Amino acid sequence: MATTTINASKQTFARSGTKTSWSAARDATSSTTHTNYTTTQVNVTTAIEELYNSGRGGGSYIINRSFFFFDTSTIDGTITAISLKIQGVTNGGYNTRVAKSTAFGGGGGSAYANTDFNNWTTTNGLIPTPYNASNHVWSTSTNTITLNATAISDANNNDYLNLVVVGGGFDYPDTEMLLPQDLRAGIQFASTTTFPQLSITYTPTPTGYQNYPFGIGDKDYQEVNGVDKDDIEEIIGV
Repeated sequence: MATTTINASKQTFARSGTKTSWSAARDATSSTTHTNYTTTQVNVTTAIEELYNSGRGGGSYIINRSFFFFDTSTIDGTITAISLKIQGVTNGGYNTRVAKSTAFGGGGGSAYANTDFNNWTTTNGLIPTPYNASNHVWSTSTNTITLNATAISDANNNDYLNLVVVGGGFDYPDTEMLLPQDLRAGIQFASTTTFPQLSITYTPTPTGYQNYPFGIGDKDYQEVNGVDKDDIEEIIGV
């Protein structure tokens, strides 16, 4: 086994804007505004947010989400475990979830567009694909979130991981907020402490000649014609 870390190559904070109904905020097909982050560290106290403010005419709702893209193509081997690491800054104790996203053009070929805001659910627009097992309680220090087998499979098969961090109490399950409250978690984007990153465990691709020359098992020979097997790339063109 080997371990490595990969920093997010794309980081975006997106806002639904103030809406007059839960469905208009949660299922908004476009964010009203978004901010991309690269190398300049910025603390965003409302990076993940679920808000309902009651009032005359039905009140108002706000949903904020944070999108991240990771390029895993440099890993020479099979990924067996992944943890997402993000530096929190405010509002510990808030429930969050990690889900699959198709923002950034899906494969990372595009910058975030406002129309990516709802690009994180299944085709019926209701049920997200989870990338972690259950709600993660947000910390104001380093948040380490274990990702599930679906995320591991996507990172192996696609050579990238495209994900979003959302509120776990209402946004993720699409449960309407009935009582006035403002639930939020802060993120340190482009952090010099813990740049949003993946901590990855993987099995390296074996090096050296891996076939069985002349029907001899791998454990039963050390060299061929005086050449150590770890230095052999091919035998007779194979």
